[in-house]
Amino acid sequence: MDTGLEIDKGWRCDIALWQVHDTENDCDLVIRSNSGYVFYCHICPSQFVQSPSVASQYFKCLQLLRTGEVEIDDFYEEDAFEWLLGCFEPLITNLASSSDLAAVAEPTLAHYFFPNQTFVCSLTAVDDILAPQETDTKNHGWSSPIVKFDDDFVEDLNTWTECYTPSQIPAPPEAHICRLIGVVQQGDGLLGMLFAWIPNKGVLSKVRAAASPPELRRRWASQIQRSVDYLHKKGITWGDAKAENVLIDQDDDAWVIDFGGGYTAGWVDEDKTGTLEGDRQGLAKILRMLV
Repeated sequence: MDTGLEIDKGWRCDIALWQVHDTENDCDLVIRSNSGYVFYCHICPSQFVQSPSVASQYFKCLQLLRTGEVEIDDFYEEDAFEWLLGCFEPLITNLASSSDLAAVAEPTLAHYFFPNQTFVCSLTAVDDILAPQETDTKNHGWSSPIVKFDDDFVEDLNTWTECYTPSQIPAPPEAHICRLIGVVQQGDGLLGMLFAWIPNKGVLSKVRAAASPPELRRRWASQIQRSVDYLHKKGITWGDAKAENVLIDQDDDAWVIDFGGGYTAGWVDEDKTGTLEGDRQGLAKILRMLV
């Protein structure tokens, strides 16, 4: 399902990042557009006044995002993103219509890391009528993704480790894992790692598994098991082992992705985060889903 927001002038907006908490009921979104605008949006249900319908739908979205599941009771992640994005549609549309910035057909990393303009927004509701608004502050609360370094830092790395280019490392045929292309640098800052794009049909989920024939599910189970075993033999942990971090490509092969660490409640116990045991725990639940 396409959850992007289409606006006049060829503008398009999508939720690029989101953040929820286990103990607090607020939610933070980063909505990016192909015009170079970024909207940092904050939602707190304490700002919903006599709005039971809005609150009910919000907590439905919050519950799903907290679990890390793709679907709960026939309510999908795409449905949650579509509703959350729609909450800010009037505000974004108004800002777009008054802007002289044209949409960019093919946004680059520069548009992503160095937006033309940013807005900090919040959401209120009265009598179940949503009212998104721009706030006065420019402090959006998100940390910069750019990591600064100097020559001494690079020289120190060379004293205890070996530097190489990703192209020097052959891709292991026995493992379907995402492939590093390189590290993106801007001046004295590291912007992040760039991985090869995997043309895909979507992530693994209970719904996708249930709709797939047994032979295909067994194939996915074998590929995922083999990939994780290969990583463990090399002393590498998957980390956030869950179905959503398995990508199904256009050839119906299963790829293990997202090695950024962390864990998702319901898949891996918190005290097993980043361990081989935690990987095996998450893997076992994925395999039970498939076989």
